[in-house]
Amino acid sequence: MRFILLMMTLCVVVGLSGCVLASNPSFTRSKNIALDATSEDTKYHDDNMYSVGETGPILEDEKDEASQQESDDYTEAVLKWRQPQTIQQVVVKAEPGQLEFFFVQYMDDEGAWITVKHVRDNMKPVYTFTLRDPIVTTKFRLKVPRRWDSRRVGGQKRSTRGETGAPSMQEYKKIQEIELYYALPPDPMEAGTTGQ
Repeated sequence: MRFILLMMTLCVVVGLSGCVLASNPSFTRSKNIALDATSEDTKYHDDNMYSVGETGPILEDEKDEASQQESDDYTEAVLKWRQPQTIQQVVVKAEPGQLEFFFVQYMDDEGAWITVKHVRDNMKPVYTFTLRDPIVTTKFRLKVPRRWDSRRVGGQKRSTRGETGAPSMQEYKKIQEIELYYALPPDPMEAGTTGQ
């Protein structure tokens, strides 16, 4: 009797998981739009895993205290386009420990950076994040703390900063690749419609 109940429960779970998978179709990627961007270091978006770029200092436009504090605490990797781009999926490739913490941001129409994801405790060499709703922007960035308390390495600081505001070489983080995509519409042939 228990075996029959177990089998029935298993069938219901498998059936429900099939429904969940069917309601979330796979993400069909566009071409990597990061390849068309400009940046201070093109090595982190040149479609070559073996050329490694790194974050740079935040060059604040404003001279207020908040902008200065952000510049003191973070480095950045910024991608820019002349025409607005649609972004829905972000792929970041880096050696484990280089990007344990970072913010995924885009610039809105008013020129403010909007955070769409705050990544914590990342030790994966490839980090993929898909936005529920696509964003349209001419600027995208990864904002990376100069230092952080790592849970992975005994809790010590991952890098330290001297008394000056200038970052040390250890505070710039190495990035192998940033890839950005938008979702392509489903192929009608794959969806089972022939259009006839």
